[in-house]
Amino acid sequence: MVSLIVITRNEEELIGQCLNSAAPFCDEAIVVDSFSTDRTVEIARGLGARVFQRTFEGFIAQKQFALEQARGEWVFSLDADEQATWELGQEIRGVLAVNSASAGYRVRRVLYHLGRYYTRGLYPDWHLRLFRREGARFGGHEPHASVEIEGAVAKLNSAILHFSYRDVADHVATINRLSTQAAVDGDAGALTAVRMVANPAWRFVNFYFLRGGFREGGRGLYAAMSAAFYVFLKYAKLYERRLRTHRRL
Repeated sequence: MVSLIVITRNEEELIGQCLNSAAPFCDEAIVVDSFSTDRTVEIARGLGARVFQRTFEGFIAQKQFALEQARGEWVFSLDADEQATWELGQEIRGVLAVNSASAGYRVRRVLYHLGRYYTRGLYPDWHLRLFRREGARFGGHEPHASVEIEGAVAKLNSAILHFSYRDVADHVATINRLSTQAAVDGDAGALTAVRMVANPAWRFVNFYFLRGGFREGGRGLYAAMSAAFYVFLKYAKLYERRLRTHRRL
């Protein structure tokens, strides 16, 4: 038995496609919703999902709660703005049909943005998304929740599609929101001002040159700049926190 887990907040535009994409190979769908004000809950229940509403306490806590509601031996985790490809469903059916020695599987995520899929090395975005429920838990650092398991982890060949941003404005709003959450748990140490310069510069070099963003033309430049901007904002907010702390001393 495979349980799909998804957390939501006002995802009426995408939740239906998300759930439908996993329905052919998942035996149950669990949606943990942070009191959406749109039709997210209605759509999810209409597609047969078990819906739980819970105050948002962070991505890690929300996904951990979803995991605890799962009844399957295996759990497949998706974000509401993601879809499993048909090929991935077939591959998952195949690996679970045999007595797998793996405790989990990493899946490549392909971003769709600015009118195209980023299929090259710019986003080598691998995530542990299929795993045995027993002994699994969510950890990591906000806002990036990650699955922690014991045992061997393998990779699947097929992909998840990621429809994360409607447009540039939506992307900037997401960067602002996620950088704020990342700064909450970050270390506002003495080198924060230095990292506010050095870390974004490294992120740009990594995305644009090492990962081959320059081969993507303007889209690659945009990806590298936006990735660097996220890092800059995170450290800028940490630096702001450091200044406020020192003014109170």
